[in-house]
Amino acid sequence: MARYGFYLTILLALVTLVFSGAMANWGQSIDEGANGYARSIFALYFSRDLGDLAFISGADGAAMRAELMRIQVLDHYYPFAYGGMAMVFFAALGLSGTRLAWLGVVLGALAIGADLAENEVANRILADLDEGADPTERLDAMWGHSWIKWGFIGAYAAWMGVLMLMQRRRLLAVFPMFAVVGSVAAYVTAADPAVFNWAYQLLIPFMLTFPVAAIIFLREQ
Repeated sequence: MARYGFYLTILLALVTLVFSGAMANWGQSIDEGANGYARSIFALYFSRDLGDLAFISGADGAAMRAELMRIQVLDHYYPFAYGGMAMVFFAALGLSGTRLAWLGVVLGALAIGADLAENEVANRILADLDEGADPTERLDAMWGHSWIKWGFIGAYAAWMGVLMLMQRRRLLAVFPMFAVVGSVAAYVTAADPAVFNWAYQLLIPFMLTFPVAAIIFLREQ
């Protein structure tokens, strides 16, 4: 049973890469970033007042607003790809005899839920702006859901690192721990763009740790 879980981890890793590539390249020709963030979607997620939303407000922001709406369509399914990958890997590890891995399944599920909540608020903000309404009252919820999501991702990154150390896979623990450092740095600086722009990129090698670890465990079974 665990073997199938590792195979599914690899499959979901490929799906995650496809989604990541599509979301990164969709609208790239007009997305030059905003408010200091390399990508406008992050400027939306971490907006604190109406001024922060100027880049997607009114007629001038209509094109970028439309692009973010399209990205949000993909982002509705994206959590199930990356979060599902983590959940399946932790479950496979649990079925292999590492009981502590089941905590990772829970953290992965919580990350998916938080991401879906974040997306729901983001969609409402975009809809408000499209209708000319003021979405200011939603920004605190946006901020909160975003950090809850990042908190759970950071938590299961830390747990992945711990489990790999317990398995004496020290190299596989490196990138999860880097992701934890990035998440903490972003939180401590309140998502300062100068910090966040490099911190979120640490998630890429961390996410790739799952399929790499799955392949290693498969080869040993």
